[in-house]
Amino acid sequence: MLEKAKNSNSLTWCYCTAGYNKKLFEIVFEKPVCVKIVQSVRQGFDFYLLRIAVQ
Repeated sequence: MLEKAKNSNSLTWCYCTAGYNKKLFEIVFEKPVCVKIVQSVRQGFDFYLLRIAVQ
């Protein structure tokens, strides 16, 4: 999907990825987590790197 949307500089895709991972890890850990985007494909990197911290 990102390839088709490459004309957009929006980080919406990145926040969607972060939100999905937030929910996933909250289910796994059964606790709230904080997810921060460290780097993303939309920013020109080859992969996403997220920092996930259990609160």
